[in-house]
Amino acid sequence: MNRFTIQSLLIILATWVGVAHGQNMASILDTPYPSAVKYLPAPPDSLSMAFANDMHQYFVHKSLRDTERGQQALIDVGYGAAYIARRMEDIFGLNPADTKLPELRSMFTSALSYINQPSGAAKSYYNRRRPFDRFGEPLFSNESAWSLRKQGSYPSAHAVVGWAAAMLLSEINPKLQDDLYESGFEYGQSRLIVGAHWQSDVDAARMMTAATFARLHANEDFLAMMTRAQAIYDSVTHNVRPTALDQLHPMVRFLPQMPDSAGAAFAHDVATFYHCKAQRAGDRGMQAVADADMTVAGIGKAFASLLGINISATTTPRIHNLLTTVIDQASGNCMLHKQSNPRTPPCERLNEPPMPGTMPVASPSCYPSQHATVGWAAALALMDVCPTRQNEILKRGREYGQSRVIAGTNWQSDVDAGQLLGGMVFATLTSDPDFRNLLTQARQEYNAISSVSSIQAEPVPEAATSYTLDGRCANADSHGVIVSTNGKKEIR
Repeated sequence: MNRFTIQSLLIILATWVGVAHGQNMASILDTPYPSAVKYLPAPPDSLSMAFANDMHQYFVHKSLRDTERGQQALIDVGYGAAYIARRMEDIFGLNPADTKLPELRSMFTSALSYINQPSGAAKSYYNRRRPFDRFGEPLFSNESAWSLRKQGSYPSAHAVVGWAAAMLLSEINPKLQDDLYESGFEYGQSRLIVGAHWQSDVDAARMMTAATFARLHANEDFLAMMTRAQAIYDSVTHNVRPTALDQLHPMVRFLPQMPDSAGAAFAHDVATFYHCKAQRAGDRGMQAVADADMTVAGIGKAFASLLGINISATTTPRIHNLLTTVIDQASGNCMLHKQSNPRTPPCERLNEPPMPGTMPVASPSCYPSQHATVGWAAALALMDVCPTRQNEILKRGREYGQSRVIAGTNWQSDVDAGQLLGGMVFATLTSDPDFRNLLTQARQEYNAISSVSSIQAEPVPEAATSYTLDGRCANADSHGVIVSTNGKKEIR
């Protein structure tokens, strides 16, 4: 084969990769994503204990500016796929945005762009003031304070990028997940140190990331791209992909520390307990009692009205198998954390009886909440089974965990940690091709028996603001793909 023939083949190959990338990216970006304003809680009211915790966290993290951690926060102002890829390169073993690995780069950059899309609409909808602006203090970074003031702070787009990268790379190699999650977590926390975001902005971003990450797994083009990315990673790094079940689904060991009983976060826990206790009367209390059932049948009932079907081993064997797999993995992982994080539930700590019919599950600790872990992981799986009801399913999954605060069996921070863990457990499961096939088979089974699948997805709320794919406000100088808050896209 002569030199000119080789050059021609390389040109054809490069052209094919570019075309394939464009087609796959368009397919991914056109996937209807969950609307964060439909299932996420609103930012804390300025008179609430949750906001008091936000203020406390601001001053705690501000005190780190003159430390080595503060210097890292300044570096973490860096943003986007290229920066976060370099930040995680040492852990991951290679740069996932490397142009020399076009198929891996294609998956990583396309998925990262997709996962960050909903942040723009939520920022515009809530239009929350940033902490440095609220306190009239200088921003601890070289960013444009004027530009940041124009954008709402809820949720944090930086935190989305960091957490999304950790989830995507963990799916490629789950053996590295704990170091990847720690890196992605700290990247988001850096936004508190520079004064650009509140703690609740960052927490909401991670929850939103898990939902949008899960939504990708109903896209067949993405699944194919992820399979190729795993193969390329194995080839380049000589990674040996395990076959044993416990190695395919390793336990997630990373989890933030639970609140100190002397801090503002615990005061928020106590205040939330009494606020939620008042909700026991009426329909919400009845729902909390029903949500105490953490069996496959109980969780199936929790989502039945949204799915329009009854889940059972006989009528929907594939969906039942999917739920069983998710619940078993989420429960086992949660119990691992409970053993190393002893904590007394609020009903005992405050000498308040739990809501009748919702007694705490016998376990060494209430942190993290097992119900919240299982309920959120189940919601992430079921939204892929029925994407047209994704917002309602996600909201119900969040409510399922929140029922434990109403019952008095868990603190709010237990539930928040459980939902964070549920997202990580789901990402671990998606690293297994058999689980991805199980998701596809469950979706096919659902489409064959349900009329709900024909319901049109809810449109994103109308608004006048447009955003770039990194979640920043678009202006006349913005280039690339521009997404407006009514869901429309344009290319500049």
